[in-house]
Amino acid sequence: MDWGKQIMKTKTVYRFYADYEKEEAWLNDMAGTGWFLERFRLGRYTFVQGEPNKYTYRIELIEEAPSHPKSVAYFEFLEEMGIEVVATTFRWVFLRKLTTDGPFRLYSDIDSKIRHERRIFHLYSFVLYLNLFVAFLNLSNGIESFLWVPNLLVSILFITFVLKQYRKLSKLREARQLVERDQ
Repeated sequence: MDWGKQIMKTKTVYRFYADYEKEEAWLNDMAGTGWFLERFRLGRYTFVQGEPNKYTYRIELIEEAPSHPKSVAYFEFLEEMGIEVVATTFRWVFLRKLTTDGPFRLYSDIDSKIRHERRIFHLYSFVLYLNLFVAFLNLSNGIESFLWVPNLLVSILFITFVLKQYRKLSKLREARQLVERDQ
């Protein structure tokens, strides 16, 4: 099929992910069937149809806002490496690379991976603590104010995210210790 002459089909999918690795896997499954992410904004994914398996996707939580000079320089570096920034939302960045260019890894060493997972851990922890604080404020307004219930439910959800990130970090640190011990 000549994809260049086909009319561009698009579709929009609404989803929420807290695990960027599952989200990456889903985006790569979509790309495998010929649906490529073109835009993302708060759970709204817009895809365009094209040649199956053309791109590989990665998601990264960067250190600074996308408009920060450090981030802009990083994006320029990625572009030189053949990596396209598809979308940014807050500090989350959706990246893609042509599959014909070979494997697409963002981190080549354990320490870089640990730093990335630590950024995610800190983000989830911040949201958890902020949400618990708001829940406490709502609860202090009196038990008749049921506004604390949704805050508490979101806090429980974020506790699971924080614990999962903590386990990821622990496994990476253990792997680093094994590598250091073998050297």
